[in-house]
Amino acid sequence: MATRIQHFLLLSSLALWVLSAGPVEVQAGQNLPTVQIINSMPPNSPKVTLRVASGNNIYLGQHHLSVDEIYKFKVEQEKIYYCVVEWQQYFTSWPCFELPRDHNQAFLYWLMKKEGIYRWEKADWVMQSPWITD
Repeated sequence: MATRIQHFLLLSSLALWVLSAGPVEVQAGQNLPTVQIINSMPPNSPKVTLRVASGNNIYLGQHHLSVDEIYKFKVEQEKIYYCVVEWQQYFTSWPCFELPRDHNQAFLYWLMKKEGIYRWEKADWVMQSPWITD
């Protein structure tokens, strides 16, 4: 029970923070990327639950991804987009799009593995966010 309350408080705090974030200034005409999040958990793993949100009341919903399934979306505003993922007793969150880090990127790739969340940088997967437990 305490675990569910902690998850609820964490997710609520994250949502309030994201929704209160102001716009980031960018150059006019910037092309915004497509974000791809890949479930690369071990075979026969339970589905992961993914939520994506940004400022201005943007909530892309809750998605249940099977192993090897990909969720993708097009960034539509120059604001931080956050992902929150739950897998079994684990959870984590990370900014899946933020400026200036992702300036001039056509695609952003994220990989969910049993160790945590990885980002594709140049020519390798780099750990960005380990799983958290109670």
